[in-house]
Amino acid sequence: MLRRIFFAVFVTLPLSCARLDAPAEEKPARADSERVEVETAIIEPAAIFTPPNEPNIPMPRPRRKRLAAAVALNATCTSCHEQETKEWRGSYHQRANVDPAYVQAFAIEPSPFCRACHAPEADPTKEPPRAVSELGVACVTCHVTEDGLVLAADHGDDSVQALAPHPLRRSRAFAHQGGCANCHEFHFPMPGGDDDVFFMQTTAREHLRSPAAAKACADCHMPTERGHRSHSFAQVRDPAWLRKNLNVTATRTKDGLLRVTLVQPNPGHDAPTGDLFRRYEVGYEVQDPGGKTLRRETTYLARHFEIVPNQPGRKLVLDNRVTSEPRVVEMELPSPMPTNARISWWVTYQRVATVGAGTNPANAIVESSVPLHNAILPNSDHFPNENEP
Repeated sequence: MLRRIFFAVFVTLPLSCARLDAPAEEKPARADSERVEVETAIIEPAAIFTPPNEPNIPMPRPRRKRLAAAVALNATCTSCHEQETKEWRGSYHQRANVDPAYVQAFAIEPSPFCRACHAPEADPTKEPPRAVSELGVACVTCHVTEDGLVLAADHGDDSVQALAPHPLRRSRAFAHQGGCANCHEFHFPMPGGDDDVFFMQTTAREHLRSPAAAKACADCHMPTERGHRSHSFAQVRDPAWLRKNLNVTATRTKDGLLRVTLVQPNPGHDAPTGDLFRRYEVGYEVQDPGGKTLRRETTYLARHFEIVPNQPGRKLVLDNRVTSEPRVVEMELPSPMPTNARISWWVTYQRVATVGAGTNPANAIVESSVPLHNAILPNSDHFPNENEP
């Protein structure tokens, strides 16, 4: 049996919370998260790695409200940095406020709180002009946080400073996590403390408590290509990259369970991370030789939220994602198992358009799916022992 290491628990939930992972008419999966319903740790909000002896430099942030001035200033960037511009155009940063999935979700919950990050150069309380909306998260959003200075990573090389046609502000914090944290970690729009349960996104603190805490976000999400950091941010939707960063095995147990084990080979944060619309679906089907489905079960690994009546934001009721430790999900198989039946299992990365009330993940509307792993298990009486792969 795999040993689990859990963070301190600040929220106690009834065991029935784990049953949010399955439709009411089906038997729920038994995830190891039932033992501890919510895993949290006390870390300061917007936790950003700050190198010693570095001055307090403004980092990229939402709600800039620079409007047309940002559009004009950004054009001065794109006129010189041609390769970075090609990568940025069409990226999820550039399309942050015009991506169809976001537009659909925003129509359901039209909130300035959302627009502040998705259209950071706009006034979040107003519909942005088309040019500002299409700018999304732009060059100037990340690299111009002070008037007259271009913010850049500090890699200890002063030679570029002499060649740049504009003043540079070098920062090790920007190179590490500071360039990302203010838009990828934040509270719900309501009063709350500093525990994970009060945050809509917790990616920065997940990174700081991961084995890769010393690495920069860009090491994974902006790989070096053709001599520079890629600005396409394509990894989050790249099926091959997503599969490479999640290992999955599945076995039958002697007591009639399907055991699926998910492991991050190089964990930099919990998976999936980011907004509350991302999740893994883990499931199986049992089919007879004619292809008829005899049984189908699914469970979902995510930060599970429920709407609280008359309150903004949501309540975290379960976090059963894949951390730096393996995540084990167990699902009950039919008993007795029909002769010659076929057991097929899968893990899929999903983005949902809306989670609704959040009480039943199976009712969420799926916006897109990326199949990650799947296989067919032999229907035999041989069961691997704990030392077998």
